Formats: sequence, structure tokens, C-alpha cells
Amino acid sequence: MVGVYYPWLNYKWGFLVGVPVKNPIMADVPSFIFPMQMYAVELLKSGELPLWNPNILGGVPLLANFQSAPFSPTNLIYFVVSNRLTAWSIQIMMQHFLAAGFTYLLLRHWRITRLGSVVGGIIFAFGGYNMIWSQWNGHALAAAFISLMLLFVDKFLLRPTFLSGLGICLATMFMILSGYPQSVIYGLVAVGLLWTVRFQFDKRYLPKTIMVGLFIGLGFGLAGFQLLPGYELLKLSQWKQEGQPYEWAFLPWQKIITFVAPDYFGNHVTRNYWGPQDYTGSAGFVGVVATILVGFSVSLWKNSKEVLFLFLLLGFSLLLVFESPISFLLWKNDIFGMGSSSAARALVVTNLSMALLAGFGFDRLIGEKKVQVRVLLIPFLLLVGFGVAGVSNSVALRNLVFPAAVFLACGLLVPLARIKVLGQLVRVLVVFLLIIEIFRFGWKYTSFSPREFVFPETPALEFLKNQEKPFRVVGSRVIPVNLHMPYGFEYFEGYETMRPALSSKFLAVLNSNSFEASPAGRYGIIDNDTSRLLDMVNTKYYLTIKRDNNGEPNENGEIPDRFDDGRFQNVIDDGAVAVLKSESVLPRAFVVYDWEVIEEDQKLIGELLKEDFPIGTKVLLSESLDETVEKGVGEAKYLKYEAMKSVILVEMSEDGLLFVSDLYYPGWRVYVDGVEHEVYRANYAFRAVQVPKGEHVVKMEYKPESFINGLRMAVGSAIVLWLLFVGRGVWSRYTSLD
Repeated sequence: MVGVYYPWLNYKWGFLVGVPVKNPIMADVPSFIFPMQMYAVELLKSGELPLWNPNILGGVPLLANFQSAPFSPTNLIYFVVSNRLTAWSIQIMMQHFLAAGFTYLLLRHWRITRLGSVVGGIIFAFGGYNMIWSQWNGHALAAAFISLMLLFVDKFLLRPTFLSGLGICLATMFMILSGYPQSVIYGLVAVGLLWTVRFQFDKRYLPKTIMVGLFIGLGFGLAGFQLLPGYELLKLSQWKQEGQPYEWAFLPWQKIITFVAPDYFGNHVTRNYWGPQDYTGSAGFVGVVATILVGFSVSLWKNSKEVLFLFLLLGFSLLLVFESPISFLLWKNDIFGMGSSSAARALVVTNLSMALLAGFGFDRLIGEKKVQVRVLLIPFLLLVGFGVAGVSNSVALRNLVFPAAVFLACGLLVPLARIKVLGQLVRVLVVFLLIIEIFRFGWKYTSFSPREFVFPETPALEFLKNQEKPFRVVGSRVIPVNLHMPYGFEYFEGYETMRPALSSKFLAVLNSNSFEASPAGRYGIIDNDTSRLLDMVNTKYYLTIKRDNNGEPNENGEIPDRFDDGRFQNVIDDGAVAVLKSESVLPRAFVVYDWEVIEEDQKLIGELLKEDFPIGTKVLLSESLDETVEKGVGEAKYLKYEAMKSVILVEMSEDGLLFVSDLYYPGWRVYVDGVEHEVYRANYAFRAVQVPKGEHVVKMEYKPESFINGLRMAVGSAIVLWLLFVGRGVWSRYTSLD
């Protein structure tokens, strides 16, 4: 952030030429994940429910965005550790330890030795998927609960107990609350495959199947307060329209080399990446050692249902991840959510199945009576084949050296494993090699930032923080979207994977001056930053870069000509950044007295986009939620302005409307002197309420029915769990294996 973007780039922060950037691909973390999750945590710590985020896109649901993860189980750390950066670091690390611990317990349940279980836990916890995605603080945590869910499901299928059923329920709930719902889909697929294998020859499965389904359903019910708002947002969002480009939907087959050589295609850090997509496609990495150990487990599939299940899971995940007729069909029909997200995220299942198989294979390392060539064949073919293919590419060949060295070391160690006196030593050396291999990968791709670089202050930022709220700022050409959130600034811009379609369409129209424009995607950036519609939505301050005659940023440069229309005043300079103030901005809330109904949204937007439309004198209301207007004289003063609640004092010279340029969305309720009134959708995407003549106190509060119904669902699920506990003797009799 401080090494790439203004206004921080104006300063060197102790470096001669500025702060070096280790991993630019992780930009999502400071621009989306960290601001969103920290805002949710701050609301919780202040005693407020984290339901709404007023800082981006005119206001968006917060809890409904799963990745905000306000009720993630590891968020408890913030209530124990006062420093949020310390708590964040602990939370990131916990994902790996939980993934390792749950995988270890699953392997121990399957009677793998302690050391073999440790090996499996290490591979999954620190393999490609979890190392790459753990910084997103949700992906790896949700992945960890897949192992726990499989553990309790298998325990229940083998010997039904209420404790195992409760474990299924809680693992499901925590997976949902962790912040990455796609992992839930893969977890359920894994459970389905496990069920299929367990009951391949067992006809007494129906009662246990019903109970497992019930406990999973209760887990969904307990997370209802997260699921129902999320489902409501999904229906009202731009997400389905956006989709996932075909070239990013799957991994190309040549990426399979990254399972053993993750930097074969180079590294963004050293700016020598030459492969398809980006390095996040290397999330399938498990390493040479793990691949060899998987080979040792192959001979077990006929006699072990667990190994059979894991190979089926591995095969299924590879069909999802790589381009094939099956994966194309799933993508085309948006099955498993693949139409709008990358199928490469299914690599979590690939990593998990290979880690578990490696645990089985590790125990076979000594038990094999003879060295079998097959265990070395796959990594050998990958290394040789891609070595030949990349013979003209120095980056590819150089980055094959380390995995080739690991392969040769394994080639020397594996034959020695069958010698009794050397068996234990070989096992220790194999674990040592495994740790070195995985550590190297994690160290290359994981960034560590000094605390003083986490959203530091500059003069422009301090100026904006000291201005009276509410007001909005525009300027993603300077401060990228969402990086303003930790400072408390509000933008109509923003980056949000799922956001209300109303804001997406309004933003597209604002940028293009045409109703025909396709709704903006997850990156809500304002290019038309002098549009007068920005005055209507309370955009008071504008950030811009001053440039010299060569077009380069320069503190002595000129402000762009587009701001020379008399509307803007330069209020502060911060190096090459200028902060301008609009002299024609409308307040966040104001009163109007005449209105008309506009039945079609297209006509409504057309009225707003007329060149002679005098912003500040005319306001329109859409007919679908009523009324519309011509500005009169009336006062509106904020007595309280908070995320979920605003209190406004209005003085009406006659009956009229209070217009508020915050996004219209189901769940917002308005009370005039304590009496609930209808909220109208005004100017296409905003809120208004009828207010009678005189002085009145208007309160707007976010109380979504989806959240309330979700709480009811959670309470109902908890009651059912209690009833199952009370009557556990009855149902266990019908689900027993005996």
C-alpha cells in the first residue's frame, strides 16, 4: 500500500527510494479483507451488530457479505488481545494450527501413527492452498473445518453418538461463519463421497443418513443469522450478472507442474512471472515429498475404504480444477457456484486429499517389502517433462533445480527405508525434507509488513479525518477503493464481491451518462469524477494527482483541467496529491416539497442525466416505491450519525419529503416522532420519507427481517439440538450398527 499508492507514495518511510513491495498480488488483503473485517470487529467491540457498512458504495450490507466474517470463531481473539494487529497476526496463524490439528485428529481416527498424522497435518496446513489464501483470513479457516466435519461424520456413521452429531453441527456452523462459503460446498461434496464409500455394501444406512443430514441441517440453522442476509443480498446483487471469465474459471493443464514446483512459471515478487493467470493458481502445491508419499498409499485402495474415499475425492477435485468437459459443464450451468467464482479454489480439496493420503503413505514407508518404482514415477515424469518443455526458459529451469534436488534425496532415502535399522532415521529425514520444502514455498510467497506501514497518516488523510460528518469523498485514482475505510471516510466507490445491484447500475450510469450501461462489477470505480450526480450523493471532497508537463505526478504540478469549472476549491496539498472541495455539494439529508411519480427506471435516470438538470433543485422518486419532487426550503440536521442508525431533526414549512442520499435497501426502517413510516426509493437508488409540517425527529435504523428470521432459525435449531440431547437414547437405538 505505502510502496505503490498515493498519498503514501509521496513519502519514503525511511527508505531511499520508497518502500519495496514483496507481493503485489495480495492487494485484496489491505484493500478488501482487512478493512472489512476490522470494521466488523470494531462494531462488535463497541456493542453494535455488524449489519451495515456505510463507508463504500453509498452503503452496503456488511454481515450479508460472508467474507466480512464478523462471527468467525477466531474473532474471539480481539476480545482477549487489545492490539488489533497482534490479534490479526494470531488469527492468521491459528488457521494453520487448526488445519493441522483437525487433519491430525482425522488421521488418528483412521488409525494412522502419530508421526504419520503429523505429516498429513503439516502438508495440509502449510501446503499451497492454505499458505496462499491464509492472508485472506477466512479461506484457510473454513478449509480447516472440512477435516473436522469429515471426522465427526465418519465417527457418526461408524458409531452414532450425540457428541459426534453435535460435532457435525458445530463444524458446519463454524465453516459457514468462517468467511468463505465455497468451502462449505466442497465440504458437503466430501461428506457425500465419504457416505457413498462407507455404505457401498452396507444396507443399514438409512437411519444414520437421516441423522447426519439432520445435524448438518441444524448446523446451517445455527448459522441462519449469517445465511439469510447473505441469501437476500445474493438475490439483490450484481454477482450473477458479473460471472467469471472463462480464462480464469479453470487451471490450464500445464499448471499441474506447480504441485511439485510452485515457482516453475516464475514469481510476481521478482517480476519474472511468465505463466498463465497468476501465482494463486499454484495453490495445488504439496511438494515432491508429499507426492511420493501419496504413491505409497495407492496399494491400499482395495482394502481401505478411507483410501478409496480419498482417491475418489482427489479425482473429483482435479475434474473441477482443470479444464475438462465435466468442469466446463459445471461452469456453464453454475453448479457449485463455479459460474461466478474460480474453480481453482477446489484445490483446497486436492490439498486435503493428498495430505491425508500422504499420511497413509508415510506409514507404508517402512512397511513396503520392496521399493516400488511407481512412488517415484509421477514426480519424475513431471520434473523431466516440464524440464524438457522449459529448456529455453531460464526461469523455468532454474526453479526446477530445488524440487529436482528434493526428488534425488528422496530417491536415495526411499530404498533405505526397508532396512530395519535405518527405517526410523529415514522417516525422520523424510519429515525434515518435507518441512524444508514447504517452508521454502511459504517464505517465498508470504509477505510480512512492519506495523508502522499499516494505514499510516499523511496531511491529506488527517485533514479529511477532521472534517464534520457526514460527507463523501471520491478519488480511487489516488487512494484505491476500500483503502479509505480504516480512516473512516465514506465513498460512493468501493470494492465488494457482492453488492446491491441498485448501486452497480447507478454507478454505471454515472460513469457513462447512459441508462444502457451494464451494471458495474465488484470494482465500483468512478471515472466520471466531475459528474454533477456526485453533488447529489453528498460528495464533498475530491482527490486528484497533480502532474507536470510530462504527465508525471509532481508536487509542483497542475491540477487536471476537468476541475476548472468553478465548482471546486483546492483546500490542501499533500505532495503530488490535491484535495478539492465541491462548492455545490448537497447535504446528506435535505427536505423537498413537490414530487412526481416516475414509473420506469429508465425514464427516471434519463431525467437525472439531462444536461439542464439543476442538481439541488429537482429530486425524483421511483414509482415502484412511490413519489417524486422539486426542492423547496427546509432544514435537516443530524443529531446522530452511526452505521446502523441516524437521527435527523427536520423543520418543515409544509408537508414534504426528507431525502437521504444513502442507498435504499430492504431492512431500513424509518420512524417520524417514534411512529414507523414507509421508506421510499428515491432518485433510483436512495431513501426518502414523507414528513408532515412542523418540527420532527426522524430516525432511520437498519433492522433487516432476514437477520431477525435468521436469529429465529438459530434459536429453533438450538432447541431441536436440546431435544435430540434429551431423547438421544431413543434415536441412537435406531441408528446403531448392532
